[in-house]
Amino acid sequence: MIEERGRVVALDDSGIWVETVQRSSCNGCAAKSGCGTGLLGDFWSRASQVRVAVAPPALDTVRLHDTVVIGIAENTLASSALIVYLLPLVTLVLGAVIGQSMGTEAWAILGALVGLALGALAIRLYSHLNRANPALTPQFLRLEREYACTTIPTTEAR
Repeated sequence: MIEERGRVVALDDSGIWVETVQRSSCNGCAAKSGCGTGLLGDFWSRASQVRVAVAPPALDTVRLHDTVVIGIAENTLASSALIVYLLPLVTLVLGAVIGQSMGTEAWAILGALVGLALGALAIRLYSHLNRANPALTPQFLRLEREYACTTIPTTEAR
């Protein structure tokens, strides 16, 4: 299970909305402070929100702005990445080959563009058909409640 921590930004009747910050892999590098790629990764990092279904007993314990851990199975991530990256590439090449068989290089370019567009549409259709598939959605794993720091008043001796 691949885990990610996020902050609860909204609650509804059957789940929570979790905001996670997407970072580049450079954040774990020891040379991050002196590396331009790491600095650009910090600059371009952005937050994304995802809805996560939560069982009713656990939903009662979750509050707004809590830190939660969500996860997705490794095989789900691998198969989804394979579909998202490989399908457009395959359809692009097939379109180019079909276009090339029609004659000129312009047809090959047009065929490649049409193939790429068809691959993108196929991914959109796959995503739409599987939007309610529980195997492809993030799962609520646990709550990591952050406690507010408290200060103890000091008494000064006079």
